[in-house]
Parts: sequence; C-alpha cells; structure tokens
Amino acid sequence: MSTLMKEITYRCQNVDCGHTFVATLEISRTVSLSAMPNPEVSLPISPRAYLAPQGTGTA
Repeated sequence: MSTLMKEITYRCQNVDCGHTFVATLEISRTVSLSAMPNPEVSLPISPRAYLAPQGTGTA
C-alpha cells in the first residue's frame, strides 16, 4: 500500500452470510485544503475547491 492507498476490511451485516472481504481505499483529490499539510503528499486540487469559499458549505 502507499500513503494515499489503504486496505479496509468489510463484513456483511447479515450474520447468516458471514462474508468478509478486503477492499482498497485511495485518496484521489483535495476538496478542502488541510490546515496541517503533509509535505510528502501531493494531491491534485478538485475544481470544486475553487467554487466557494471554505467554510460556507456551498458550491
């Protein structure tokens, strides 16, 4: 895995099923800039991030 990709384990909520599986979760872009950015991580910024001022909740 990498800094931007992690494994996550899922389990079916139906106890009669019992299916458990692993999926990957990958961060693909920034929507709201971090107040504490990691200098080792470079993410593209979503065009949506430029549509509304941060903290307004509208875009």
